[in-house]
Amino acid sequence: MSPKDSSKLKTDTGAHLSRSEQRALDAAKRKAAVQQKILLILLGIALIINTVVGYVLYQNLVIEQTQENLRSLTQEKVDERSKTLSRYFQQQTQLIDKLAAEPELATSLDATNPDNTAEKRDLLEKKWLRETPSALKVRLIPLGSAQLDREAEFPIRYAELDLIQRAEKRQPALPELVAINERWMTNWIRPLAADDKSPPLGTLMVTIDATELINLFTPADQHLGEFVLLQQFTGSPPQIITKLGTGAAGNTLQGNVEGSHLAVKFTPSDQLLSLAEELPALWLTIVSFIVAGSLALVWFLSKILVRIELGEKNTATPSIAEVVKTSKESVNTDDAMTNPLFQKQDILDIAVIDEDENILGLQQASGKKSSASARNKISEEDVPAEIFRSYDIRGLVGSQVTPELAQLIGQAIGSEAIDQGEQAIVVARDGRTHSEALTQALIRGILRSGCNVINIGAVPTPLMYFSTFHFDDTSSGVMVTASHNPKEYNGFKVVINNRALADDAVIDLRSRIIGQRFHQGLGEETPRAIIPDYVDRIFSDVALAGNVSIVVDAGNAVTGIVAPQLFEELGCDVIPLFCDLDGEFPNHDPDPTIEKNLQALIAKVQETNADIGVAFDGDGDRLVVVTPKGDIIWPDRLLMLFAKDVLSRNPGADVLFDVKCSRQLNQVISSYGGRPIMWKTGHSPMKAKMEETQALIGGEYSGHIFIKDRWYGFDDGIYAMARLLEIITLRDQKIDDIFAAFPQLYSTPEIKIAIPELDKFGLIKKLSEIGDFANGTITTIDGLRVDYTKGWGLVRASNTSPALTLRFEAESHDSLEKIQQIFKRELLKVDNRLTFNLNSQD
Repeated sequence: MSPKDSSKLKTDTGAHLSRSEQRALDAAKRKAAVQQKILLILLGIALIINTVVGYVLYQNLVIEQTQENLRSLTQEKVDERSKTLSRYFQQQTQLIDKLAAEPELATSLDATNPDNTAEKRDLLEKKWLRETPSALKVRLIPLGSAQLDREAEFPIRYAELDLIQRAEKRQPALPELVAINERWMTNWIRPLAADDKSPPLGTLMVTIDATELINLFTPADQHLGEFVLLQQFTGSPPQIITKLGTGAAGNTLQGNVEGSHLAVKFTPSDQLLSLAEELPALWLTIVSFIVAGSLALVWFLSKILVRIELGEKNTATPSIAEVVKTSKESVNTDDAMTNPLFQKQDILDIAVIDEDENILGLQQASGKKSSASARNKISEEDVPAEIFRSYDIRGLVGSQVTPELAQLIGQAIGSEAIDQGEQAIVVARDGRTHSEALTQALIRGILRSGCNVINIGAVPTPLMYFSTFHFDDTSSGVMVTASHNPKEYNGFKVVINNRALADDAVIDLRSRIIGQRFHQGLGEETPRAIIPDYVDRIFSDVALAGNVSIVVDAGNAVTGIVAPQLFEELGCDVIPLFCDLDGEFPNHDPDPTIEKNLQALIAKVQETNADIGVAFDGDGDRLVVVTPKGDIIWPDRLLMLFAKDVLSRNPGADVLFDVKCSRQLNQVISSYGGRPIMWKTGHSPMKAKMEETQALIGGEYSGHIFIKDRWYGFDDGIYAMARLLEIITLRDQKIDDIFAAFPQLYSTPEIKIAIPELDKFGLIKKLSEIGDFANGTITTIDGLRVDYTKGWGLVRASNTSPALTLRFEAESHDSLEKIQQIFKRELLKVDNRLTFNLNSQD
């Protein structure tokens, strides 16, 4: 019915109704409208309840069941590979035990029998080699005669010596996999004796080709996820034997292989997830019934209410039927029947009246948008790009790093960890005055992502790294620290799955924050202690051959709560210097690479006649050493001594160092049989390169020392100092004399030139393009390093401060000055506003 007809109907109807009748009719209309609104509200409530019930059912019947299915299938894959390899080791164990039981083998090792010659043992070895499937080498080793034989086709190194010595003591000795010239082999060891109760006469060592083992591990269904075969020794990081397939669709599960040091790790792929998905048929059926029931109930109520209000109303005034009859005299029947007040229909089918339009959202909004607020957006200005650096997040507190940003960073890190299969993150902090507040905000963010937090409190960064290897329930962590920067700075170092985030991975955190790509959940925070475990682990690894007096300068930073305790445990006489925790750093900045910050340490060493002094940076991952004469042993010279020690046991090993280190390192490393590798500066890229090359030792001029030999490969100034003490106590030399044996050229410390943060990388790029460095050999892996026949120079953009970093080294003072002047000339060509002081590092 048109508005005009509707108006006419109302006018004509009103002409035949008394005033009281009209009021009754209006009241009925208003009551019907109220009932309609109530029913609409009930319908909305019903739909909300349906949604909640549907969501709960979907979570329980679909999502959780899918996750349970995926976990079950993942465990099935782990068990399948583990049992296959366990059967292999069971069979091989029986074979080796049977061979070791041959009487002639033990008899051949009896030293009291003069007929037992090396030639006779050699014949026996060849005989049983022919009769042992897959064997590459069979050895009969008389008691106490085993020696290092690194150059043999099947060498005996320290690992094999350890196996033999354990067998001679009848200690358990599981087979171990070793890689010789990129070929995997398995070493088996058994004691040989006249009988089970007699002391061993020697050992049987059998080297077996591991090809069959690896083939058994290789699955036919690699598309279902990532299969990793690991070898794990107590106290050491896992060694990857082989890795097949890819997967990141669920949690990683691991199973041990009985009879070995091996473990199988499996991470499901999207293909396996699709097999695990629970079909939502039951959920859809249940929700459909609930929705249908709710709608039927609303329909039934509407019928009753309409009937009560409009069809069964008995009053003293004329009935609605009489009003209709009267109206028929002046209004066309068809028009009357279209009047909403006189149709026999459901309440939800009644034409909408004015006040209902607002409820149903049908009224025009006069150009105004809905008041529902959209999700708060995060602009790029809220997340400063300049604090997301090459290998950590770092900036000025207040203007760049705030608790609000720390919470967002926590959400991003927690979400990234979950995406990489982690369920918990270790959180630690240094002793800066603002670190605790930033840590609390960071933890709130991580918990909001649904990731759990293990809070280990105020400890040095190496202890955070250590905890990611030590704890069973996580391999990830965040350290709130600005390392060696002044007190007004702070930041975050991030490790996920034992890998420090660097370069694009750090930038991706910023992109995740701006895009708000966060997981949502409610994680749990758990406090744990780590210092006792860290001290015990080093104490079990490092042994000093003599007493040492040591001055420890912690610079009022967080190393002061750990380093003195550790060195006392090792048997040192410890003289603490600035070891009380004070985030204001009242004595000097926590940067040991600046000479003026070492003057108090040098004075204390000489005052107390100490054997050695060590200074740590603000979070304990760097160190610089001073000698009784007052000489500063810069970290590249420390690395020479470490390289000599490690290469003496591992000839041919890679040694890693950064572009700021002395060229003498090349000669020293090569002379001891190692392979020198220069790489870019920064703890994160250095650790990544350590993993890539499997180097056993590495270091940076800035004081980061990375030890993979007997340790985990992360930068740890405290552990590095413990190993240094072990080395020097084994030598009958004064510390000054030990380092005097290494060649030393004329060199500068790090020289810094202040430059705006946003300009420094562009300047280096332009210098690389237009700089004229004559006949020098240019290296650009990190900044610009130019090597000449008599020296070298370097300029690079600092990744931790708004500055250019320069360093020079040469065979003579004159050559050093010439190289410095070349760099000064070319830098001023690029930017004549730069201010130089090449005789100072300030």
